[in-house]
Amino acid sequence: MKTVNCMVPFLLAGFSIIKAQIGIGTASPNANAMMEVTSTNKGVLLPRVALVSTNNASPLSAHVAGITVYNTAINTSVASNPVYPGPYYNDGTQWLRKSTWNDVRTVTGGSISDPISLITADVTAETALSTILSTVSFTLDRPSTVEFSANVSTRYTASGSNTTPLSDGSVKLCTINFQFTTAPAGVSTTAFFGDHSASYVNSLSNAGTTIGDVYLNPYGVVTLPVGSYVLNLRGSVLSGTAFRIGYGGGTRDMIMIKATPLQ
Repeated sequence: MKTVNCMVPFLLAGFSIIKAQIGIGTASPNANAMMEVTSTNKGVLLPRVALVSTNNASPLSAHVAGITVYNTAINTSVASNPVYPGPYYNDGTQWLRKSTWNDVRTVTGGSISDPISLITADVTAETALSTILSTVSFTLDRPSTVEFSANVSTRYTASGSNTTPLSDGSVKLCTINFQFTTAPAGVSTTAFFGDHSASYVNSLSNAGTTIGDVYLNPYGVVTLPVGSYVLNLRGSVLSGTAFRIGYGGGTRDMIMIKATPLQ
């Protein structure tokens, strides 16, 4: 009987420990947390594992939603589901990389220099004219969400002149967009994207000046695979009468490409 009496309190105490919250470095863990770790000079070290691919649970036996690990491996054997060193979490069907601001990379742009020099072109009446404003080459070493943006000045003047205002009353249509000329298989090199269009009439722009810069802002976000790319920034114009278009003559022209790795 004495043995039983001694064991019962012990078992009850063990049950309480199992059901209670856990505090490491604190005697009062947060009421909403099963476990709280407190330290001023140490961190939590996640399990370090070598993942195989984002769609393969290994080294786990199955995908389990909520599990977080630190992947130590670079594995690109499954081209569409590569993994790279860094923290990953599992959503129950695949591994997902935890992206941070540090993962965002500026492929081009990010400086205060003007990347587009003045380009002029005389447009024939009722004939569309396209002009390459800038060409950018870049390489992605990981599948990424890529953000393309630009700020391009346009100026509309009489045909053959950079300074003579227009007064013909005809609408001038201008579109600026992006197009890949070189890209990995599966990425179109004929489609345009990120279009921004504007119309210009007579000698007055939306800014209310007789001759001034009208800025267009093409923008697009595309998910792209690993590979090398060549991108053109294009300007296209059309009008019922002849005129001169000037691109890049302003002081705030800009091109920027930013990539955020997906895996």
